[in-house]
Amino acid sequence: MAKQTISQDLFIYLNKNDVITFKAVERRNPSLPETAPKKFYPLVKSSGSVDIKTISDELSDASTLNSVDIRAVLFGLEKSLLKYLQEGYTVKFGDLGTFRTSISGTGVDTADALNASNVTKKRILFAPSPLLKRTVASAPVRKVQDATQATTPTP
Repeated sequence: MAKQTISQDLFIYLNKNDVITFKAVERRNPSLPETAPKKFYPLVKSSGSVDIKTISDELSDASTLNSVDIRAVLFGLEKSLLKYLQEGYTVKFGDLGTFRTSISGTGVDTADALNASNVTKKRILFAPSPLLKRTVASAPVRKVQDATQATTPTP
């Protein structure tokens, strides 16, 4: 029997316990003429948001660390992520994925004519890891009629 990694254990846990909820939204297909009938499409229904305090409390309950120490580490992680992105690094977060910066700009005729004023947009890109992609791809889905049917996960 192959040894399971922590990542595989996490993958199994997430698949057994998480459900992606969605609602029906009526939209027009943009690739069809405006006279085409609208159809209903699934749209993910958020269960709300979770903050650093909630995550640190949950991690504390599952470990020997206290939530204040975990919060300090998470804030440090946030600071380091911003620092390395500003310095042009790609930041790999293990089985979560990779963060990197990207820019867009206006074109010019020669390389010498290109300068910082040609940069028109700066953004952060996130590429999920294969594990995270598999986790979401295999998560069960459930249709909800309204906001009251979406439930917040309990730690």
